[in-house]
Amino acid sequence: MAQMSEKHIARTRFRVAELQKRIAVLDATREDLERQIRKLTDSVPEDSVDAGAQKEGYVAYGSYAQSVIARKENLRRSLGDIVDQASNLSGDLRGALDALDSYERVRARRMAQEAERAQRRAG
Repeated sequence: MAQMSEKHIARTRFRVAELQKRIAVLDATREDLERQIRKLTDSVPEDSVDAGAQKEGYVAYGSYAQSVIARKENLRRSLGDIVDQASNLSGDLRGALDALDSYERVRARRMAQEAERAQRRAG
């Protein structure tokens, strides 16, 4: 029984560590996407531009702006997916942490009972 409990604890600790790593990767990805969106917004602040639009100092600004706007939209969709995934993983992590806490409380209770029995035998 004790060995089974230790296996559960080790497995759950591993799961917690893996979920934390995945969330960290998603957070880094989210930050990078947000940075890219800010950079593109600095370049083309508009949300829509006519393909033939002109802007002083730019050659074919309209088509360039359209491609930047499309890229921003794709990044925003990806960002939404990342946020959803991170939210789901956070829920999984909470569940794994609750399970780990439960396993460790059971183990602590069992160890206390064993220590009490050993003390009674010695006393």
